[in-house]
Order: sequence, then C-alpha cells, then structure tokens
Amino acid sequence: MPRILIVEDDLNTLSGLVEIIKDEGYDVVGVESGKKALRLLEREQFDLMLTDLRMPDIDGLELYEKSRSYNADMKAVVMTAFSSVKEAVEAMKKGVYEYLTKPLNLDELFLTIKKAVQEKQILEENIQLRDQLKSSYRFENIIGNSKSVREIYRIISKVAQTQSTVFIRGESGVGKELVARAIHYNSPRANRSLVEISCASLPETLLESELFGFEKGAFTGAVARKTGRFELADGGTIFLDEIGDISESVQTKLLRVLQEKELTRLGGTTAIKVNVRVIAATNRNLEKALTEGSFREDLYYRLNVIPVFIPPLRDRKEDIPLLIEYFIKKFCQQNNKPMMKFSQKALDLCMNYDWPGNVRELENAIENAVVLGEGDVILPEFLPLNMYSFKNKPIDRYLFDKIEDEAYRKKMEYAERIIIKDAIAKASGNKSIAAKNLKISLRTMRYKIKKYNL
Repeated sequence: MPRILIVEDDLNTLSGLVEIIKDEGYDVVGVESGKKALRLLEREQFDLMLTDLRMPDIDGLELYEKSRSYNADMKAVVMTAFSSVKEAVEAMKKGVYEYLTKPLNLDELFLTIKKAVQEKQILEENIQLRDQLKSSYRFENIIGNSKSVREIYRIISKVAQTQSTVFIRGESGVGKELVARAIHYNSPRANRSLVEISCASLPETLLESELFGFEKGAFTGAVARKTGRFELADGGTIFLDEIGDISESVQTKLLRVLQEKELTRLGGTTAIKVNVRVIAATNRNLEKALTEGSFREDLYYRLNVIPVFIPPLRDRKEDIPLLIEYFIKKFCQQNNKPMMKFSQKALDLCMNYDWPGNVRELENAIENAVVLGEGDVILPEFLPLNMYSFKNKPIDRYLFDKIEDEAYRKKMEYAERIIIKDAIAKASGNKSIAAKNLKISLRTMRYKIKKYNL
C-alpha cells in the first residue's frame, strides 16, 4: 500500500484527512508538527507527504526541503488557506508536486494523491529496470575464465568509460551483442538509450530509412515523418550488428554521420546534429571485403578504432563447464524446476563437440536438456541429437554404446540420422539422389532432414 504522511497543526483537520484518505485505500500516518514529521522521516519511508504550509515550528516548504535528505524521491503536496501566486511559484520551484488551497476540494485532493503516487511508482520501476539492465549486462556476465575472455573483460573495463567507437568481431553466436550491451551499461551513457539494429535483416531501402529516418512525402507511403535510429540514440549508444552486410550506398551515408556527427533524413534538407556512440559488429572477413572493393576502406578505419575479437567456443573449451552451470541455473529458474546437474557423460559429450553455433548453440542445447530432462541429472540422451555425430568417433561410439537399453528408440534415431547424413554427403548434397539410394520417398527424406536438423 502507498504510504502517505500528513502534517497539519489543526488537529480536527488532521484527523479528518487521515480518516478520509485511509478510506481510499492508503496507509496513512498523521502528525501535528514539522518537527515530529522530521523525526518520523528519519526512521520511515513514505511515498507522499501532504503538509500544511503555515505551521508554528517549521513551515511546509522548509519541512519539504529538510525531508529530502531522508527521502529524496518522496512527493510533496502543500496545502494552505492563504493562497498567493508567489507562494505557489516558490513551492513549485523547490520541487513540490502540487499546491492546494483550503478548503480542500476532495475530488481534486484524491486525484492529486493518485497521480503523485503513480508517478513515484513509475519512477521507482524505471530505476529498478535500469538497475536490472545494468546487472544483466555487466561484463562479469560474459561467462568464462579462459585467457581470451579475461582479455575481453580487460578491454571492456577500459573502453566503457570512453566515447570511442568499438568494433566487435567474431563468428555468429559468440555473444557480440552481450559485449556491446556490457560496454553501454557500464558507460557514462548508461542512463540513455541503447538502440540496436541488425543491418543484415533489412533490405537496403528500408535499412536507410530505419537508420536515418525520413520526412513526410519522401517516397510513396511516407505519410508521416519517421525518426531514425541514430536520432533515437542521441545521447546514448547505437549498436550496428552485422555491419559488414550493408550496401555501398548506406556505407557512404553512414560514413558522413560518423565524420560530421550529423545526418539528413530521407527527403529532408536540414542537417540534424547527433551525439551518438557507435558500436559495430560483424562475422564477416572485412579485410577480404576491402581487397574485393565491397567495403569502403575509409568506413572500415572509422569503425575499427578499438577492435574486440571474441573467439569461437571451440577455441576456449575450458569455459564450457562455467557456461553450462550458468545456463542450467538460468533455465531451471525460468521453468520452475529444481536445480539440475550434468552427468559426466553429458559433459564429455559437450567437451568433445565443436559447437559450430558457438555459445548460442550451447545455450539452446542446455535449454533443451532442462526442459525435456527428467530427474535432477542431465544425461546425454537429453541433449540435441545432432551432437551425437561429430569428428571424435571414439566418444561418438562410446556414447552410442552406453545409452541404456530402455533408450532403444534413441539409438534407432541416432543410427538413422548418421545413415541419412552419410547418404546426403555421398550424393553431394542432392536430396533426391540420397532418397533414391536409401529407397525412401523424397517427402520422407525431407521430413527426416527437418527432424534431425540436417
């Protein structure tokens, strides 16, 4: 229940206000002097203080100013029978939420209390959400203890406090977006927007309008002005994921924004200044793109101020146990399941798998195991079937042989997957030929391919 403190030196008025406001569903405490209010505020927290302006010991404005050292976020409403514009203006300048004249209009009073309490709750929720975001993306949540991950920690801790452009490199699924968010939420811009956009997911014309915005009438269908992502990120950070996939036209316009710190909306003529920190990422070999002429050299050097390379999971397998522990805890909590643990055989399987999808694939595998697993131990058969066929044949055979007899169907699926995969490879990827060689229909072949994620 929202807590309200009422400070009123007239005892009849005080008791009346306490009673009617309690009837509205609030937790109300009443005191008859400013000094008593201050002693109470030293010990207790309130959402709103409703105070008389003119009192014998401390007037309402002085009381509000002193109360802020105990509860800076508490709202205050001042009441007075001696209304003047000067007093109202002074009260508002000092941060008082509202100024009400006696005799009080009860409808106005209740509406004011409701709005003040709601605004304080929204403010607290925003602060809590911001703190949660900072916690979620602090760089310690980039899990690992390998030498390469410790180096990433070191770089993030240094670059987060600067305004420099950061260029994150690495394969798909390594966690480039996590590094970008960690940099933003540990930077002086943490309280401003982090705007993210995947450049590869949008066609050229749409990407341009998303980045830079457009004016009404700029093209057919532009019925109103649109604010672009760079403008939305003003004062904060923009994360340009998959930057290596943008067209030459967009590269040219992006270069201008980076150089001049300004942009022009599509169809517009006015240059708009923007203060944005840029973090870019790609999984492409941009050095090769430079030699081929598909990526501008000047843009490359504008982006590549502070490079951060995230190695693939197969090159830092010592981090796998830590990641497994983290993801098990995460998905057990999300699915309201008791804490589970990995069997040694399941861990062997994970340690001997190459993880082509990197951390993202590992996360999906653990979620699969937690959701489908039974009991408190994750066995190899709870992990995705595609993990059972990889280069390390001794481990592959070992796992196949060690699956318990009651998991006979799992063995059949495992064997079928290997047979279909080999048939497709022998047919040079031609599914029709592979189906013919296996003497099954193409429709059945497509079903099996989808089932086994081949």
